[in-house]
Amino acid sequence: MAIFPNGCPSGHRTFGQAFDALLSGQAAASVLPVENSLGGVVQEVNDLLWERPGLRITGEHVHPIRHCLLGFGGQPVRRALSHPQALAQCRRWLEAHDVEAVPVHDTAGAARQVAEEREPGVAAVASAAAARRYGLEVLAEAIQDDDSNRTRFLVIDRGVPDRPGRAGRFGYKVSLAFVTAHQPGSLVRSLYSFSSRDVNLTRLDSRPVPQRPFEYRFYLDFEVSDPEAAESALQDLESHAAEVRLFGSYQAFAG
Repeated sequence: MAIFPNGCPSGHRTFGQAFDALLSGQAAASVLPVENSLGGVVQEVNDLLWERPGLRITGEHVHPIRHCLLGFGGQPVRRALSHPQALAQCRRWLEAHDVEAVPVHDTAGAARQVAEEREPGVAAVASAAAARRYGLEVLAEAIQDDDSNRTRFLVIDRGVPDRPGRAGRFGYKVSLAFVTAHQPGSLVRSLYSFSSRDVNLTRLDSRPVPQRPFEYRFYLDFEVSDPEAAESALQDLESHAAEVRLFGSYQAFAG
């Protein structure tokens, strides 16, 4: 609601369903997590950006994450339900308290399940707001492994992604993915497209290419401090990479 204060939010059980709702027109936009400062990239969202053409990134939001252990007092907690990313962000705390991590689809859904089933010894890792919503007690606060924990969300809708040169504005970020030519030095050549023009990369990671063992797709974000240089770098990458998928040019988060 911080991003769309007047919006009417709706949830989906999986990231794939959220993408399908966008493509079918059931949703005007989606706000999806793409990476966390402790848990790393959200791999499924990155994969779906590549697999579902016709969508674009139009914004980003970085939100501090404070996880709580929610349940019913008076009984020791032996199992904690939550989304795998949330469990990863609280791994050390859960291990130190001998609590088994049990992955489920989402944090709020975990809280609702705990409230409905009332199984002894079972709690949820979710927000304090989820505790209020489902009538649970906050058994422990701020159980994330690092207080700097934050998640980067992307705003995604239907449309053609803006190119950095067309945006013509500063303070923008660009997200894309590419597959290099399968030959020596191809990744270095791709990165040189940016370094030779003083374009600063803010993210680079890789994902396996299905049905092509040990070949990889690279996800890359870069800053637009000079729109002409950014456009030139993108064109150079497109001229020699085997495949490039532009996801969007959008205002960088200022927080």
